[in-house]
Formats: sequence, C-alpha cells, structure tokens
Amino acid sequence: MGRGRKSGHDNGDERFSPLSLFVQDDGGYTTVAMALALLVSLTLVFSAASVEWALSRSAEVQEVADAAALAGSNCVAAFSTVYQVVDACVLSLGLSGMVVMGTGLVVAAIPFVQESSPGIIEAGRQLLEARRGFASSATTGLSKLEKVLPALIMANSASCVSANCRGGLSYVGCAIPFPQTSQTDYSYLETELDTTEMEESAEHLREATERREEALKRANEAKERAWRADCIDSPMCMRSRAETLAGLYGPVNPHYPTVDSWKFEYARLRSVNYYRTRIAIEGPENQWPEELSRSAARRAFYEYASEAVASGVCVEEEDHVMIDLPELPRTAAMARDTSLYTEVRWPCTEEESGRTLHSTLACPAAIGAYSGDASLLDLELGYVLRCDTCGMDMSVMGSVASASTNINNGYEHYWRIVVRASRDYVEAREDAKRAEQEMSDIAREGSSLFRQALDALSINRPNVLPAGAWGCVSVVYRKEGTSAPPELTASFIPGMALPRGAAISAATLAPDGGTDGGTVLGRAFDGLKEGWGAPVELVGSITELWGKMLVGYGSAYGTVTGAADTVLDGVGSLFGETVATWLRSKIGGFVDACGFKPADMRLRKPVLVRSQLVLDKAGLGGIGRVRSIVESLPASPEGIAQFCLQQVLGELGSGDFTVANLPIPGMGDISIPLTVDVSELVGAS
Repeated sequence: MGRGRKSGHDNGDERFSPLSLFVQDDGGYTTVAMALALLVSLTLVFSAASVEWALSRSAEVQEVADAAALAGSNCVAAFSTVYQVVDACVLSLGLSGMVVMGTGLVVAAIPFVQESSPGIIEAGRQLLEARRGFASSATTGLSKLEKVLPALIMANSASCVSANCRGGLSYVGCAIPFPQTSQTDYSYLETELDTTEMEESAEHLREATERREEALKRANEAKERAWRADCIDSPMCMRSRAETLAGLYGPVNPHYPTVDSWKFEYARLRSVNYYRTRIAIEGPENQWPEELSRSAARRAFYEYASEAVASGVCVEEEDHVMIDLPELPRTAAMARDTSLYTEVRWPCTEEESGRTLHSTLACPAAIGAYSGDASLLDLELGYVLRCDTCGMDMSVMGSVASASTNINNGYEHYWRIVVRASRDYVEAREDAKRAEQEMSDIAREGSSLFRQALDALSINRPNVLPAGAWGCVSVVYRKEGTSAPPELTASFIPGMALPRGAAISAATLAPDGGTDGGTVLGRAFDGLKEGWGAPVELVGSITELWGKMLVGYGSAYGTVTGAADTVLDGVGSLFGETVATWLRSKIGGFVDACGFKPADMRLRKPVLVRSQLVLDKAGLGGIGRVRSIVESLPASPEGIAQFCLQQVLGELGSGDFTVANLPIPGMGDISIPLTVDVSELVGAS
C-alpha cells in the first residue's frame, strides 16, 4: 500500500485525505477548520449559558417561596406591634390610675392638704374610666384585626409571589399561617377595677383626718390658753403673780417664751412652789380679829392648794396624755366639797355660851379653856358655836379664794384658766387619738383594696396567639413550559423549557435586638398627646405620669416603680404623720412587690426557619395539609391576593381602621382613635 502526501497529493498520486479539509499542505489550518472551531466554541458557550439559566431559574422558585413566607410573617409582625402598643396602653393607664388613687389615699391622711384628696381620687377614677373605655374598644378592634389576619397573610404572600412572576416565569402559591385561626382571649384586657370602695375609704379617711386635725387644733388652742395664763401677762399671769405675791424668781419661777417649749407640768410645778412659799410667808397684817381669821383661812387654803396641786398628774407623751389638775374652790359652796370643810383644824374653847370655834387661839374672845379642834362642818351642824369676834365660818373661807379667782390680778384666776384649758386639751387629744385610730383602720382597709386592684392588674400577661404566631409556611409552584430566552438557544442549540417545579419555605417571628420598645411606645404616646390638643391638667402633670408608665412598660423595671415613687414623694411633707407615712410606704411597696416587670417590647421581625419546625408545632406531620390548602385556592397569585383582599376590605374597610378609642380623662365624650392604615397592612396587594 502506498503512502500519500500530507496534503493529499504526492507526485501526481491523487489519493484524498480528510485532513486536507482542515490542514493545508504547509501545515496551516483551513477556513473550514476555523469556522468549525468557532461554531463548536459558540455552541458550548451558549449551551453552558442555557444550563446556567436553567439552574438559576429552577432555584428561583425557592427564593420566591422564602419571600412569600417572609411577606406573610410581616403581617403577623405588624399585628404584634399593634397588640403590644394596645396592651401597654391598657396596663399603663390602669397603673397610672391606681397610683393616682393611691396618692389620693395618702393625701387624705395629711392635714392641711386633705381637702385636695377628692380631686386626686377623681383624677385617678377618670384615668381608670379611660382605661375601661379604651380596653373595651381595643377588645373589639383587636378581635376584628386578628380575624382577618389569615386573609392578610395570604394576600400579602400571594402579592409577593405575583410580583416575582417575571422573565417568562410564572408562579402560583402563598403562605399559610399556623395556627390558622386566632387563639387569643382578650377578655383580660377588660379586667374590671372597681374602685368604689377605695373612693369611699378615701372619703372616710379624709373626714377622719379632718376630725383629727380639728381636735389637734382645739388641743393646741387649749394649750396656748394655758401657756398664756402661766407665762404671758394679759394683763398678768401666774409667773408674774408668783413673782409679785411670793417673791419667786429664777428656776423656781421660770419663763417659757413659746408654747412649744411649755408643758402643763411646768404650771403645776410653779404652783407647788408658789403655795409652799405662800404657806411659809403667810401671817396676819395686823392683830384685828377679822385679819386673824382671814390669815388663818388663807393658810388653810394654801395648805389645801399645795397638797392638791402636788397630787396633780401631768403626762404628755406623743401617744398618751393624762392630765389631772385640781380646780381650787372659789366660793363657799365649792369649799364645802373639799377638805377645807371637813378638816378638823380650828381651835375651840369652852365659853359661857358653850363650846366656841375660833380662827386662832389668839382671838380676843378665846378666853375659856381649850377644848380641842373642830371643823367648819361641825360649826354648820351646830356642834360648836361661832365666835362673834373673829367670825370664822365658811363665808370667811369662801372669800379667800373668791377674791383672787374672780379678778384678773389673782393667782388663782390664772390657775383656773390653766385647769380648764387642761381639760379641754385632754378631751381634744382623746378625740384626736380616736380619729387617728379610725384613720389607721381606714388606711389598712384602703391599702388592702389598693393591693387587690393591683393584683387584678398584675395578672400574668397572656401570650397573644394570633394566626401565624407559630409561623407561616409557603408553597410556591412554577408552571411548566417556560422556555429559555431565544437569545441563548435559537441560533446554536434547540429551544429548552423548564419543567414544572415547587418549593416550600417557612418563616416565624423573632425579637429584633436592635429595636427599643420604649421608643415605639414613646412615639405612640407623642401621637396620642398631639390628638389631645391642649394639655389636660387634672392633678399636676398627670399625662406625663401616664407617659412615664407607658414608656416604662417596655423599658427598665425601675421606670414603673420610679414613676410611682415620684408621684407619691410629691404629695408633701409626711413628717410626723404616722398614718400617711405608713400608707405611703405600703402603697409604694405594693407597686414594687406586684412585679410589674417590663414586657418584651422589642419589635418582631420575620426570619426563615425549617418548615418542619412550624408544622410540628401545629401538630401536622408533613406538608400535605399545606399543599392541599394552596391547591384549593385560585390558580393565579393575583386571584389569591384579590380573593383574600376582598375578605380584608369587607371586614376592615379600605382606609384607616380604628383599633381602639382612647377617652381623654376629664374631657367628657372626647376620645382619640388609635388607627392603622389598612393599605400598609396589605402592602403590595
């Protein structure tokens, strides 16, 4: 066999070689070879691009399913925010109202300001009325909103699926919420806070405080009268009369410049010193029989007064008062009720007329033999005779104290003022003590009622469980027959179409650590305040109290108790007010002990999770239930969206939907609507 040439010709031997189509005799490539190589390269490039397109578009159905699941959970997140704001408003209004009511209780136990208690109580009642009205409307609004939540979820997710139908690809599907219907019980929002008994307790406490204050006022007035009679010349007093009549100075006759530095005991001690001194210096001014009798009667009176005053009792303590000062006789009739009438001390002599009583044996008529002593009672009973010379009898004894008692320059005149003032003082202090005991009893009852109301507020906040609370599971189908772009296939490779495909995804809500619930509530409060127009002044800045309570609901725990303490600390001085101090401590302690810890007010955001996690929580074994629900819906995403949207609009309307109405405290029927924009809820649908 012969061997041909490289290019197919050798010395006239014309045998054909296939390589000659591609390689020239000189070793170069032919045009055919170049064209073929270029064709193969382009075919490979476009084939790879087609494969890449097919792979990417095939996987896109999973992205659409993910987006649909997230779009559905976005509706749950929006509802969760609305619920959080409403729940925070209801609780904070209740807390604010109770703190104001508690403040009214404390104020009712504080003298001088107790008259403002009814206004404060009324302010608290209006806050609780606002809470009641708001909670009632919120229950209806949240229930309506939650009722259409499944339709919202499906409408939003179907709209998302529809928005991804582009580039020649068509999808159908939506997200299904789990649980599929609401399982939230909103009745706790309408927890009744009956404050009728607390209001009655506050009024009774205020009245008891008034009685106590009036009694203490009477006691102070009585003490001041006694102090003035003892220390302040008007025109004279016991101190100045003791100085003039008995020559008492210095420590035995002190001066007390203020009533606060004086006690009834000091007047008693002054009187003991005075009468003992008067006994020591007493003597007749002359030897006339009448003067001898008056001097003897004065000594008897001073001795009696000294013993009586010395036996007096003066105990003045904060919680105990016992004062018993003797009122000295100022008439003969009064002297008959004392030992001055019965004391056997007057000397008697045997005279021609019979046994005769004298004021003293120095009487000129006492010439007979001494026959012992007798009393003035014996004289009036006729057991002894009256001496016509000295004339000693009950009239002489009665005149001794009468002169110094019935005129304003006598020591006994001012002592009588002290004695009578002491009785008024004791009576007033007893009245004050009874009123304070009544205040304590009412305060205990009021604090118990306050605690019961707080307990009703501090019930465990139930977990809201709307449709989609566990998560939203989406199923998205890609319709078959979708062809690759002709730019990739028409010139070099046959046309190709993607087969029918499907994907499943799931999303649920997770707290967004980058958000602050207090900021959300702060914006809500600012919006509500703007709706009020002018500030509403009930008691101080009551709106600011609610603002602190509201924002504090989602912030630091100390904000709630701190706001309560701020209000309670602002009621005024409690120094010396035992009941008010106790009640303030109790109320503050109750707020702290009830554990109003802040709710987790972080905003919720949707995150992708394994679909089986949601299905397991819903008690479903697999995706079959979800697939059957999706397949029962209209065949296009636009149809699903419109079908669900009609349900939403039929229930909520197309504009702003009022979730709740907040009555403005003290403004009658005026209220502020808390609304949501339905168009924002339905999103692209």
